Amino acid sequence: MSAGLTRLQVLADSLACMTEEDFALLADITSSTAEAWRKRHKGPAFIRIGNRVLYPIKGVADHLSTLTRTAYLPPAKEWL
Repeated sequence: MSAGLTRLQVLADSLACMTEEDFALLADITSSTAEAWRKRHKGPAFIRIGNRVLYPIKGVADHLSTLTRTAYLPPAKEWL
């Protein structure tokens, strides 16, 4: 990891954010997919500073909560 990237990570952490690289790792996507999501207004809230993108951890958590699925189990009487 380069010194610039390490410094960016420290700054992102201090702002309760994650870098685009961290978000892509978490979501198991490429940076280009993250960029496409931003262009389509899909995915979590983000902050653009120059050519860098940061994702507020709260925004990522909020987005993940919209993706939460629960298993559907029909009532037992429907099984009979």
